[in-house]
Amino acid sequence: MRRVQSRALRPGWADEPPPGRRGLLDRLRRAGRPSALVTTGNLVAAQLVTGAASLAINAMAARSMGPAGRGSLALLLQLTYLANMLAMAGTDRAYPATAPLGRDIRQTSADALRLVISPGLLVLLAAAPIAYALGGNGRGTGLVTVIGCTLTIGALLTAAALRTGAAAAGVTRPYVLATVTGQAALMVSAALLTLAGTGSPQTWLLAYGAALAVGPMVAWTLLRRLRPAAAPPADGLVPARRLGLRLLPAAAASLVVLRADRLLLPWLGSYEQLGLYIVVATVAEFAIWPVQNWIDVQSPRWHQRFLAGELRRTGPLLAAAGYGVVSGLLLLAAGRLLVVPVFGSEYRESTALLVPLAIATTCYSVSRAAIGLGVAAGRARGALAADIPAMVVAVGAYLLLIPHYGAMGAAVGSAVAYGVGAVLALLLAARIPHGPSPDRDAPAAERSETPPSGRLTR
Repeated sequence: MRRVQSRALRPGWADEPPPGRRGLLDRLRRAGRPSALVTTGNLVAAQLVTGAASLAINAMAARSMGPAGRGSLALLLQLTYLANMLAMAGTDRAYPATAPLGRDIRQTSADALRLVISPGLLVLLAAAPIAYALGGNGRGTGLVTVIGCTLTIGALLTAAALRTGAAAAGVTRPYVLATVTGQAALMVSAALLTLAGTGSPQTWLLAYGAALAVGPMVAWTLLRRLRPAAAPPADGLVPARRLGLRLLPAAAASLVVLRADRLLLPWLGSYEQLGLYIVVATVAEFAIWPVQNWIDVQSPRWHQRFLAGELRRTGPLLAAAGYGVVSGLLLLAAGRLLVVPVFGSEYRESTALLVPLAIATTCYSVSRAAIGLGVAAGRARGALAADIPAMVVAVGAYLLLIPHYGAMGAAVGSAVAYGVGAVLALLLAARIPHGPSPDRDAPAAERSETPPSGRLTR
């Protein structure tokens, strides 16, 4: 095995020889981390609960409001998702790759929450006038929309901090509990609104925010009762914040590809086209959750293997590609069987969108794995080089295709953009080394480009 790592890159291990694979596994065991498969399985189980609840809520909302009202609610929800991404500022990727081994779930969740509080407040202030403008003509509806957006953004952000802490610590119970509780409350709220015949998107958004806030409140109450474990002190949150800010443009570009179709459809097409699109696009989004969870859980291990000179690319990329193909085929089969029975005959046109969305799912899975490997190796710029061109292609395709083809134009544009992103990410992944080069990394450490935690952030 190649000898790597200078003292500047690996504080606390300076008197040890560079770790081999057995040494890496021993450190992970001493840190009390469960296997990546168990942690990933728990995160996927939580999101399967979210997916199942969202499918039922989606159906209730679609039947209560019709395509136009469902499209209006979708637009408001896109605003909350965008705000959540900006407030996270890339820390959902950065913190798991920079957190010291041995910190427990209470400590990692608190770290993640501290990272997002300040940007979260700024984002809430910026989102309020936009929410008011989207709320409708009435003063009362605008105020309800602002309150609903504030609650929803706060709940999403707190849940995201829990998930980031769970991925970093390898302990998922609080996050799973928050997810199950929040989705149960949301299901009850949606059922009550459906029974009452409520067709107001603003009221539905308010119910979303209030219900989703229940889960994080329960989880944080549980975390406060836990006794902190003896753990190595954090080297500060500067490395995670720095890497997160470097990843933020790529995260924003990725979100544009993922969400711009839904934001542009009402303006370039119609709310009805957005309603037709959202019911299948939401299901396609569920399909990418497992691979993203797996990547987030593997990120600390990939980083340790990179430091040990043992990072391998082929296996993770093949696993992501295989998952993408299987999930895309399942999306096609399930969508054709379930769209009309679940959502109603008004949504029959949505089944035609499944083919390009299945292709997009496969391409997205591959690109996330390739970028995840790059982040673990400290090559944050690789995410920019893949996601920003994909964003440019996506916006161009949406502007060109949506006015003529509506929802189908959005679906085809997504497939093209994700395809471009996957190709670029694979080309960049081929250049990721198995480990850091002493000749290359030592000067960087001398220039203080390497943060105190020993994590690479370039």
